[in-house]
Amino acid sequence: MTERHDNVIFDTIAIYGVGLIGGSLGMAAKRRGLVRRVIGIGRSEQKLMRAKILAAIDDYTLDPQEGVAEADLIVICTPVRLVAPTLKAIAGFLKPGAIVTDVGSTKREIVEGCEAEIPEDCFFVGGHPMAGSEQTGVESASHDLFVNATYVVTNSPNTDLAAMGKITALAEAVGANVQLMTPDIHDAAAAIISHLPHVMSGALLQTAEVGQRELGKVFQLVAGSFRDMTRISASSPEIWRDICITNPDCIRDAITHFEAHLDKFKAALADRDEDAITRFFEEAGELREAYLRIST
Repeated sequence: MTERHDNVIFDTIAIYGVGLIGGSLGMAAKRRGLVRRVIGIGRSEQKLMRAKILAAIDDYTLDPQEGVAEADLIVICTPVRLVAPTLKAIAGFLKPGAIVTDVGSTKREIVEGCEAEIPEDCFFVGGHPMAGSEQTGVESASHDLFVNATYVVTNSPNTDLAAMGKITALAEAVGANVQLMTPDIHDAAAAIISHLPHVMSGALLQTAEVGQRELGKVFQLVAGSFRDMTRISASSPEIWRDICITNPDCIRDAITHFEAHLDKFKAALADRDEDAITRFFEEAGELREAYLRIST
């Protein structure tokens, strides 16, 4: 598809880390004519060349300082604990007025760290496109990854409203549904809707492995529900380690609330309380239907 340049939001974007999310953002921005040039920054020339072949970027460099020098927007797509250190390393090479954003799955530590490192004549706006998967690498990237996905843009007391507006415009232009929220609210909500399910998936697999050792026939019964609930455990352990380390309190709270519901259900089982068991599943079904209405 021919790239258009009649809807440009940023002249030059530098994407630091051209994997699934960064590559998809580059593809989407280029295809929709939202940017005139996309520069990829990374450590592997082979991977960056692959990203260029796949039309995720226009040019690339292994030198971060060179890569950000002309960029109007820098998107840091590193693991969450590297976002603020990455900004610190490139801060002195940003041009005046440049906007920096990220795509990290936690926001409190990132926003606090990046706001401390951003130069006075530049701007940082936290972001989290909730459109990833267990797949990694630019080979899995897609220009329509963000279509109908939720894209969180954070708003802290230090956020520049004009910069936030441009990040919001970019997210909406690639097809996402933007949610503005504070870093604290994001991390508490993400702990429930995203981080807890990964913990649950791991715990379910560990439980099944114990059952397999004891019974010898557990994994022979694996079907759709088990596969669906454990698919996300194929994600990078290192990425999820860093997510958990940067959002421990919220994840602990989510686990505590989840345990309370399990304890209540265990009590119903112990009492053979048919009504309570029925209500448990009825309420779950009703909540799911209500959620589906909200999210569509």
